[in-house]
Amino acid sequence: MKYRLLSLLFILILFPFHLSSLEVGGHLTEDTIWSPENNPYLVTETLYVDEGVTLSILPGTEIKVSGASLASGYEYTQNFWIHNGVSIAKYIQIDGRIIAEGTQQDSIVFTRMQDDMNYNWGSMYITDDAELCVFKHCVFEHMGNIGLAVSNISEGLDLCNGKGSIKNCKFLNCTIGINSDSYEKELEIIENEFIINDGVNPYLPSFNYGKNFIMSSRIGTFEAKDVLICNNVFEGYGSYHGFSVEQMSFAFNTLLECIGSGGANYFYDNDFINSTIVGYNYDSLYIKNNSFIDGGVSLNIAYVEISDNNFEGCGIAGPSEIELIGIVKNNIISNTGIAVSGRFDKIYNNSFYDCNMVSSVIGSSNIFSNNLMCNNTELCNLIADTPTIENNIFINNNIDDIDIFGTPVFRNCIIDFPIEYPLIDGGGNIIVDSLQAQSIFVDIQNGDFHLAEGSIAIDAGFDTLGYYYPFDMDYNHRVWDGDNNGTAIIDIGPYEFGAPSFGGIQGMTYNPVNGEPVDYVLIKINNQPGEFTFSDSVGSYQYKLPANVYDIYAERVFYDDVIEYQIEVIDGEFTQLDIAMYETVKVNEYEVPPNSSLISHLSNYPNPFNPSTTIRFETTNLHELPRIEIYNLKGQKVKVFTFPNGSLGTSEQNLQIIQSPNHQIVWDGTDQTGKPVSSGIYFVRVKAGEMEASRKMLLLK
Repeated sequence: MKYRLLSLLFILILFPFHLSSLEVGGHLTEDTIWSPENNPYLVTETLYVDEGVTLSILPGTEIKVSGASLASGYEYTQNFWIHNGVSIAKYIQIDGRIIAEGTQQDSIVFTRMQDDMNYNWGSMYITDDAELCVFKHCVFEHMGNIGLAVSNISEGLDLCNGKGSIKNCKFLNCTIGINSDSYEKELEIIENEFIINDGVNPYLPSFNYGKNFIMSSRIGTFEAKDVLICNNVFEGYGSYHGFSVEQMSFAFNTLLECIGSGGANYFYDNDFINSTIVGYNYDSLYIKNNSFIDGGVSLNIAYVEISDNNFEGCGIAGPSEIELIGIVKNNIISNTGIAVSGRFDKIYNNSFYDCNMVSSVIGSSNIFSNNLMCNNTELCNLIADTPTIENNIFINNNIDDIDIFGTPVFRNCIIDFPIEYPLIDGGGNIIVDSLQAQSIFVDIQNGDFHLAEGSIAIDAGFDTLGYYYPFDMDYNHRVWDGDNNGTAIIDIGPYEFGAPSFGGIQGMTYNPVNGEPVDYVLIKINNQPGEFTFSDSVGSYQYKLPANVYDIYAERVFYDDVIEYQIEVIDGEFTQLDIAMYETVKVNEYEVPPNSSLISHLSNYPNPFNPSTTIRFETTNLHELPRIEIYNLKGQKVKVFTFPNGSLGTSEQNLQIIQSPNHQIVWDGTDQTGKPVSSGIYFVRVKAGEMEASRKMLLLK
């Protein structure tokens, strides 16, 4: 008896986790909830969530899946093949639905069972006919691929049904983070982290090759909305890792050392750090308002528009053997080797400075106008055909090694070199010396190339009113009477001196049913794909436009498309346009209800509101009085309420309030001093001890 007790004690010391862990596998045939009380769940055999069944996973739950070694010939493809119906690495197959919603404090973790860097587990295989699945605050570690058949490989979080909501998750060292090959569904990938660590497997160098954060194929699909990929962080290893998605809206993301590629895509307001966009021969590509540091853009596609980007230490590489029908406008490119190479249809309103070379081919451009080229080692190494190069500034560039083919015409340019054959003087050119060049700009030494007062570039350009785009690099009026002589003539260079700014549209995208802001809505002007913006994480947007009447198009996955007709923009003013977005799929209906929340059902009605709204919430098991705080979008505290009626009251009153489950208070839209606040987004936060809940509210006056 004594020997048995000692043996049991020895086992408990060595393997304490076996007392609480739960082995799972096979088929789930009824709705199931996994909770952290049974941590960890050990998937020792492939797990199937059958059709019509929902697996709900509560915050803090940990799932460990049995993996297999990559050291047995799997390290390149990282595919684990099924042999005789059995996979050496186990995986989870969803034919029904999975709802995995953690919290910021308590994530849900999917990882490998073996603590060995040579091991990966299989995949999360969500089949074609599965229902919409939701993942929030989940961590996916060390996923591989499962070779289900020769032509069917399940990769990473594999949404074969083409629909899903993945928010606030982390994908760490996975072969593929997210994959989706469906052609007709809706998918949002928002506020996640995708990380592949440097030297994740030093013993298998090829292990780090060929990983991808997101892969999706929707080429040739016209009815499906773009995959929505917003506000994520992608951190790769070397230059191997990235994303390959056709038809995606890619906005507000941060990329570190990775590659992105795609076809009919929108890239908007992303930070590319040592990262590259690669465009292949698909439909079109729109790259706007991004920041590139040591990465850039490499293209071989049918149509491209590259506008309002900042390139530092990198540039734009287009194909030299074919002419790209596309536009390069309003970009700043500096401190790089080749600023722009290849053949583009239109290049205007750009600033190129401190580069080794501005362009390898500019001659075939239909428009090469109003650009600045300053302090570049070479102006260009090839000017082909007979283009007209007009309204440009060429200062402090080395042109000794220039190779010229054809007879390009220079017209109304500021230059510091003689126009000699084969260059043709088209008239209006201004030749300056180095001293005169200093007086053209506000601060040439520090890169401020706005025109100085009295600059020789003011009203000196070729008069292109009528076929020029109506804005300069700052979205001020392009043709303006800068010298006040009564005649408006375009300035030379990318900036127009003294010109006023456009007006435009601005506002919110919101859900009119609950008043909540709708984030990351694609907004297009007159349905022109190149004239677009996105609302941000709190539903706010702004877009500059010349005075006119416009139709505004708005679209987002899980919402109906919206058209706002005949919106008038007055010069110099912003028209307020709040766009109501109606849900087609209520993702929140799939949320796991809280199991022990002490503050719940926080709401306000009406929302949007004017001038007042009633804030309601429920509490259970509180030991302190609730406190309501109102904050504006900047995080500044606007107003504070305490109970009851603005005061703490007597001890007996306090006890009644704490024990009462239902609470409400009216906010009249004023601050703590009683002054009305302005229109916009506000946050209500309910706090009681360590517990709190918050909600967005929209005041529209």
